[in-house]
Amino acid sequence: MTLAEPLLHAWPSEVPSHLPNVKTDVAQAKLTPNHSTDSDNSEDVATGKGVPDTKRMTGAEATFTLVSFLLNVAMFTLPFCFVRVGWLAAFLIMLTGSICMLAALMLQEALYALVGHGVRCPDYSDLATAALGPAYASLAQLVALAELAIYGSNSVINLGNAAMAVCPLSRNSRILAGCMLCLLLSAFSDRAFAYINLISSAASIAILGLLLYGGWQASEWAMPDTIPDTSTDFWHYIPSCFAMMLFTAGTHPLICGVMHTTRSYMELRRAILSAWTIYTAVTVLCAGLAYQMYGSSLQPFAMDNIGRDLQLHLQEGGAKLKVAAGVWMAIKVLVGIVPITRPLANAYARKMSWLGQDEASGPLLMLPVLLSLAAAAVFFAERIEALESMAGCTVTSFNVLLLPAISYLLICKPSGASYCCAVSFVVLGAVLALSPMAYVIWRTASGFEDITRSFHSMAEAMSALVRPWLAAES
Repeated sequence: MTLAEPLLHAWPSEVPSHLPNVKTDVAQAKLTPNHSTDSDNSEDVATGKGVPDTKRMTGAEATFTLVSFLLNVAMFTLPFCFVRVGWLAAFLIMLTGSICMLAALMLQEALYALVGHGVRCPDYSDLATAALGPAYASLAQLVALAELAIYGSNSVINLGNAAMAVCPLSRNSRILAGCMLCLLLSAFSDRAFAYINLISSAASIAILGLLLYGGWQASEWAMPDTIPDTSTDFWHYIPSCFAMMLFTAGTHPLICGVMHTTRSYMELRRAILSAWTIYTAVTVLCAGLAYQMYGSSLQPFAMDNIGRDLQLHLQEGGAKLKVAAGVWMAIKVLVGIVPITRPLANAYARKMSWLGQDEASGPLLMLPVLLSLAAAAVFFAERIEALESMAGCTVTSFNVLLLPAISYLLICKPSGASYCCAVSFVVLGAVLALSPMAYVIWRTASGFEDITRSFHSMAEAMSALVRPWLAAES
């Protein structure tokens, strides 16, 4: 029996003691008296009402949707992880891919458990309410919005980098111009962007193809050593690389929407298993080949290597490759950034009673959000590695590890290997979440030591200056 099997077949044998309170704490519109757990039923509480199968996604369509989420702009920083930790990065990508896949299976089980108890279209706030109580629903919603904000800032940074290949503007001007273009696109509904989701995935493949094509055309390859030099800061970079990979593959809050529009439990299960397998294979293959070609000359943003040699000099025909990559990246970001950032505008506008529950934000309400994302993008443009590492340790660890695993433990009550796996995910998520705070405390303590050492050096210098004067006076 594989580790995934108990996760796939676990089902709550009894309702947790506080789960009935969900029926009063969760919005009543989400509840139904139908407690059937047959996910193939035409009256499926996972979708809220009876929906013909012909209008819902098959397993293959759900797989493609999840893969399009996983091939996001953050994946273009993963080749740089090979520069940090060598070929160990390939193992870390496979490890994080497996962890995210198992966490997604736990999330599916917990969501379907809520469906079985009558919660219509459950989401992260419903999981938090059922597992931990209503007080944690707001926390889950806040963390989910924080992750969207980080993805939005990352997208704006990449949009600015894409514009650099097309038009000769300063970085801040490119970022601001990209945000203004996004503002214009926010006049369209999210449904319009859903129809061109295929273009986003094609753009990811095209950019990776241009990166590898440029390396193939180079006069020489780096051919780095299989075993990295562990005498450097090799070990120090492992946690940050792991967090970056978790940030890229941790798209779990989006699984709720996919579940509501997928035909059955089994088809969603197959989609989860297939999507993270495809993501892992594509990432390891493309990032590994790029490292084999470019070696230590790989940049934190892989697009900066397109059309350049190992010394980062522009190759013959490299300018055309950069323009092509910039156009594809702009297309990828523009078709995805509005659906990612609109929930942020909806949240604050509804809080201020400027927007109804069934209404979506337009350009005017989107303006403060996009300007805030532009400011964050300007600050993190040269610190994209730090941004993704910090996000992977904090908000992503909560959304990918802590909440799915805790909900699975408290709602589904697993046993055996499933229980041990879920507990290990909780421990890993807690360690990742606390590590930035521990690092800040360590750096602060190191700073105090440096300050004390500086004062000591200043005192010795002043003493050296005063000592001859005192000797002359005596």
